[in-house]
Amino acid sequence: MAKRKKAKKRGRRVPWMKWWTSMDPDTRGRWFRHVGVTMLAVTVLAAGAMGVSRLQSHVDRQLVESYDHATLTFVDRPSQLVDLIRSDLIADVSDLMTREWTDDHLCRDLAERLEASAWVSLVNFARRTGDARIEVSAEYREPAALIQLGDEFRLVDFEGVRLPGTYLYNPAWKIIQGLSEPPPEPGQVWTGDDLIAGLDVLGVLANEPFSDQVTAVLVDNFGGRRDRHASCIELSTDRAGGRIHWGSAPGMEIAENRVDQKLAILRANFQQTGRVDAGHPIIDITTYPDRFTIPG
Repeated sequence: MAKRKKAKKRGRRVPWMKWWTSMDPDTRGRWFRHVGVTMLAVTVLAAGAMGVSRLQSHVDRQLVESYDHATLTFVDRPSQLVDLIRSDLIADVSDLMTREWTDDHLCRDLAERLEASAWVSLVNFARRTGDARIEVSAEYREPAALIQLGDEFRLVDFEGVRLPGTYLYNPAWKIIQGLSEPPPEPGQVWTGDDLIAGLDVLGVLANEPFSDQVTAVLVDNFGGRRDRHASCIELSTDRAGGRIHWGSAPGMEIAENRVDQKLAILRANFQQTGRVDAGHPIIDITTYPDRFTIPG
């Protein structure tokens, strides 16, 4: 039995040996050369991959070390707001920008901090780039009007949210004057129906060709709180002391002209005379749908 097992074992080696011993010397030499070339190629490729990996690690390390902190880029900031909001937004996140730019939580924390700013209504994203920049895309609150408080002014957006800062008069913005409620903190809604009414009036006047001649909406008599017989809302024009008696807030008219009728009178004035007030110091557009009156 032992001899059979040995013979059987030899029999399993015979095919391999026959394959090898059947080769002539030239074939064996070619086979060795192919194997050698293949092994050399594998070795070169492995060494190259290792070198590239080390080089990439070196480059990454150099890149990280070449920037101390990130720079902030606001990619879609409205051009008309650049001077207003840049210093405020940078100040809001100044402590965060002292972190290493590779901090994994930096973008998240920046987004949360910026979204808490009164200038920002929504942060779309804050993402890190390869050159130590952090790009921020956001939706911003844009000024709708100046609110006059004595000699100072505050800004509100179209939803009545108070924006940061205290301002001097700037003719680029319309004024709402005579609010009953004091100013809230920046980022909070300025309460009061008089502010809503003033913003609504500015909204219907915004795209009219004569809008530049209207400088302010006066709401100090809103709801007749000063004189129930006088116009609740007046428009101030760009001529000294110029007034247009507007009447009630849009949508609140009772026994007076609707908004479209008032606008039609003002458009006709502008087309015929070049003046929204038809050249008069004071006009009233609340009573007759086809013409203004001059208060006596």
